[in-house]
Amino acid sequence: MSLATRVLIGFVLGVGCGIFFGEIIAPVGVIGDAFIRLLQMTVLPYVVVSLMLGLGRLGSRDAGRLLGRAGLLIAVVWVAALTIVLLMPLAYPDWDSASFFSTSLVEPTPTIDFVELFIPANPFNSLAFGKVPAIVLFSLALGAALMGIADKGRVLDALEVVSEALSRVAKAIVRFAPIGVFAITARAAGTLDVGQFQALELYLATYLVCWAVIALWFLPALTAAVTPLTYREIMGPARDAFVTAFATGSVFVVLPILADHCKRLVGKCAPESEEAVDSVDVLIPLAFVFPGAGTLLILGFVLFAGWLAGSAVTIGQIPGFLVSGVLTLFGSTMVAIPFLLDLLRIPADLFQLYVVSDVFTGRFGMLASAIFTLVWSTMAACAVAGAARVDRRRLIRTAVVTVVLAVVGLLGVNALFTYVVPHEYAGAQRFASLELTGPHVEVTVIDQDDLEPRAEDVSSTLDRIRARGAIRIGYREDMLPFSFPGSTGELIGHDIDLAHTLAHDLGVGLELVAVEDADVPELLNTGAIDMAMSGFAVTTERASQVEFSQPYMDETLAFVVPDHRRNEFSSQQSVRALTDLTVGVPNLPGLVSRVREYLPAAQVVVLESPRDFFDQPDVAVDALVYSAEAGSAWSLLYPQFSVVVPQPDVVRLPIAFPLAPGDDRMRLFVNTWIELKRGDGTLSRVFDYWFLGREPESSSHRWSVIRDVLGWVK
Repeated sequence: MSLATRVLIGFVLGVGCGIFFGEIIAPVGVIGDAFIRLLQMTVLPYVVVSLMLGLGRLGSRDAGRLLGRAGLLIAVVWVAALTIVLLMPLAYPDWDSASFFSTSLVEPTPTIDFVELFIPANPFNSLAFGKVPAIVLFSLALGAALMGIADKGRVLDALEVVSEALSRVAKAIVRFAPIGVFAITARAAGTLDVGQFQALELYLATYLVCWAVIALWFLPALTAAVTPLTYREIMGPARDAFVTAFATGSVFVVLPILADHCKRLVGKCAPESEEAVDSVDVLIPLAFVFPGAGTLLILGFVLFAGWLAGSAVTIGQIPGFLVSGVLTLFGSTMVAIPFLLDLLRIPADLFQLYVVSDVFTGRFGMLASAIFTLVWSTMAACAVAGAARVDRRRLIRTAVVTVVLAVVGLLGVNALFTYVVPHEYAGAQRFASLELTGPHVEVTVIDQDDLEPRAEDVSSTLDRIRARGAIRIGYREDMLPFSFPGSTGELIGHDIDLAHTLAHDLGVGLELVAVEDADVPELLNTGAIDMAMSGFAVTTERASQVEFSQPYMDETLAFVVPDHRRNEFSSQQSVRALTDLTVGVPNLPGLVSRVREYLPAAQVVVLESPRDFFDQPDVAVDALVYSAEAGSAWSLLYPQFSVVVPQPDVVRLPIAFPLAPGDDRMRLFVNTWIELKRGDGTLSRVFDYWFLGREPESSSHRWSVIRDVLGWVK
């Protein structure tokens, strides 16, 4: 039985055991982790030794020719892969989409230290932290230095012995691949929440089409077009390495095996060329370092995330996206994807979807990377030996067929999800059906006209609350996501959630009173309400009329604009360059004057409610000035609008609870309560739920046969 067959059996058994046992089988993942670490143990030493040995054997002329032709070939592969990536949006149907608020909207654009990534100031530090590009540069420098040394035979002999020893260790460990793959797969199948894939069906279908075009067609066809090798000769003998890379989710583990296969293929093309065979020891490690076709397909997730969030990547952003994407993929994909999401102002929370998708796409990506490593190294080595033959007609046919296959496949996915797979935008429905996350208390909604005057014999707000048996809180209507009626008619929202928690902690009921912003100071001063809670920003004008608690969160000034105008408002410079700009501003104290200072040339239209901007087409304004946090909630109801925070100099406003002036006891109590809720995680949990859309963690078990069908365990 071949290694590929045994690995596939281990893979299938792992999936079966994961489905049968569920989370119970998770501990066997330790075996899989140990197996992967054993395989990785030899990889970085193999990269260093192979590059030094391979370059040291070559003359400077051969090395220059090798690197030049290898660079040309990788450029061809990159162009093909990036073209496929840019075609991916053809698969996305015309669906409404929007997302909850993301902190990436307001945070500064991140940076990656490319100098540290590529240049090894301390090679041992780079080895310790796995900075592969820096390690490769160091190894190339040593290998190039060896080329010019006359008495290098003993060093090369020693390196060859070490290389052979590393190869033997790797091959010995690979024998245990079926066991390691079983353990890895069993844990993944036992703990994976299949429901998480529902949001990724479209992306996974798109990815598979592009993956098949690149990995199964373009790479082998390109190799067959420039070498004497056939498709079967290229792909057939390496199936053990391909299956192992797929099953383990790592191309690390098969580099020595791929090197052996590559040398056999080069031997068929140029049986008398020792330089071509020696060059494989340089090319295989380099292929591992350079982002291959499978790795570049990961960039398609960024385009998908932008489409899903209603923040599609614009044509003007494409060049920067591609350059940044290629450079960051020299490092870790787990660093590259968050960086690119933040760079393009796509909600960073979607990175969690990438983590989920990587369970599936990561294995196919590693298979594509293994194919790329083999075929690119083979083509470059054959080119060095003069065994490559460029058939222009065949190359043109390969390019045309590649594009046609990609376009037809992607349009097919589009048609499938447009006409066959049912879809209905559910963002607004999901938002309206949110429920309070904290404790519930008895609620009474009181009309403002029915409020009784303050009792003269009760001077303290806390005493008044206890005497009444309820805390009376004023809230503003239609203040998403702070306070608004849910799908059942019940008042819900971030601050309503906190109001229930506060009443519960006081051991009293909750009375809610709908108030207008201008009436809040009088209602507090007369004692008609005890406090107000619904996203009140602290401004100088308000602070002169009421007393505020300490802030419990911050909001960020932003523009809410139609999706197609996002780019016009992405920076302060671009906003101020707009002519005949009209902005709508909610009638909130201090906000109108601040907007007029920020945009002195713009016409400001005061709106009684943000809903006037969304619902009334006769309100001729270009953008709504609002907070990014609350604006994102409105965009869930109106997905054709997006939130944009102009960079740089982001303006933040503290949000606090208005209280009656002079009541120090109540103010100190509320401030203490805020600190307690911040310390026990309540403020973070409630914010994550209402603003970021993160569901509270569930303690329920994953479905499994042993628990849910047989009932053998509980």
